[in-house]
Amino acid sequence: MKKNDASRKALRIIGSILVAIALWIYVDTVTSPEVTLKVKNVPVEFSGEDTTLADRGLMLLSGYDTTIDLVLKGPRSELFKLDKSKVRIVADTSTIQETGQQTLSYQVYFQDDIQRSKISVDHASAYSVTVTVGEMDSKTVPIHCDIVGSTATGFTAGELTLDPAELNLRGQRDDLLNIAYAKVTLDISGADRTVVQALEWELYDYNDIKIDNPAVRSKVKTVQATLPVKTSKEVDLVVNFVPAAGSTLDTIQYTVSPDKVTLVGEKDVLDTIDAIVLDTLYLQDLQPSQSLTYSVTAPEGTTLAENVGPVTVTIVVTGVTERNVTVTAFNCENVPEGFSAVPVTESLNILLRGLESEMAQITAEDLRITVDLSGITEPGVHTVPVTVQVANYANVGVKGSYQIVVDVERLP
Repeated sequence: MKKNDASRKALRIIGSILVAIALWIYVDTVTSPEVTLKVKNVPVEFSGEDTTLADRGLMLLSGYDTTIDLVLKGPRSELFKLDKSKVRIVADTSTIQETGQQTLSYQVYFQDDIQRSKISVDHASAYSVTVTVGEMDSKTVPIHCDIVGSTATGFTAGELTLDPAELNLRGQRDDLLNIAYAKVTLDISGADRTVVQALEWELYDYNDIKIDNPAVRSKVKTVQATLPVKTSKEVDLVVNFVPAAGSTLDTIQYTVSPDKVTLVGEKDVLDTIDAIVLDTLYLQDLQPSQSLTYSVTAPEGTTLAENVGPVTVTIVVTGVTERNVTVTAFNCENVPEGFSAVPVTESLNILLRGLESEMAQITAEDLRITVDLSGITEPGVHTVPVTVQVANYANVGVKGSYQIVVDVERLP
C-alpha cells in the first residue's frame, strides 16, 4: 500500500514539472516578453558606391569607415535567434549628386529567419551617416609580387601568375599621382606543391616607399597568387608485349636505349607515374630480329627535364620458327536443319608459329578446322570463316585468319 502511495506521489511531482515546463514554453513563445539587445560597432555599408556614385565621377572621401552602435528591442524569442555578426546597416549613396558634405539615412537588416517587423531600433549612436564626397579620378597600376622563403628540398618554383595582374585604383587626382605600383608578398617556405593564396595589396610610390592612404581604394580587395611548385622523378621507358600460343616472353630478348627519362611536374601528378609505355607489341607478329624507333612524349601535366632523342628498342626472337601445314579435313558444325553442307575447298595452308622443338613434330592431324554454319539461312555456295585449333602442342599458335568455301544444299 505504501509503495502505491509513493508511486502516485512521484507521478504527481513529474506531472507538475511537465505542466510547469509547458507553461513556461507557452509564455516564452506566445506571450514572449520584450527584451533589449546591444549590438556594437556595426560597419555601415554604402550601396551604389561602386556603381551609381562612381558613374557620376564621385567618391566618398570620409565617413566610409563609419560604425554605429545599436540597441534593439523585441520579443525574447526573436532576439534569442539573432546573429550579431549578420546585422547589417546599409546607406544608399544613389541620392548623392554633388561634392561636399552629405547626410545619408540608413536601413538596418537582419538574417532571413528573423521577423523584421517584430524588432525595432530602440536607440542608435547615430541616426544618420555623414560623409564627405569628392570628385573621383582613377588610375591602373601593375601588381608586383615579392616571393619570400624557399621551397622544400628537391622542389623548384615555376612561373608565378597573379589574378588580376593590374589594380584599378580610385581616388582624388593628387592622391593618385605618386602611386607607381601595388605589391603583394607570397611566402613559399617549405612548399612541396603548388601554392595558391589570396593576398592583400599595398601601394608604393616611384621611390619604392610604401603609401598608406585610405582615401585611395579599389574594388579588388585581394590578389590571387598562383605559383606552381614542381619536383622531378626518373621513370622507366617500357614496351608492353602481348603473348600468344607459340609466342611467349621466354622466346625474346630486348633492350631499350635509353631506358629511363626524368620528368618534371607536381608531386601529386608524378606519384601516379612509374613508367612511360612506348608501344604495345604482339609477340606473334615479331620478326626474328628487328629494331624499332620511338619518340618520347611526356605524360599530361609533366615535362621532360631535358631533350630526349629517339629511343631504340631492339628485339631478338630465339627458339621460334614458322611453318606452313596443309590441311584437307574440315568439320562443318551447326548445319541448319533441312540442309546439307559439303566443303568445296579441298585444302588449306595454315601458317603456324611456335617453339622449334614442337614445330618439328606437328602434322596436319594435330590441327582441327571447324566451320560454323549457324549463320547460314539460304542454300548456295558460301565463303565462311574457320576456327583453327592446335591439339597436343601448347607452344604452337596459328598466325592469320582463314576461310573456306562451302556448298549448302536443301535436303530433298
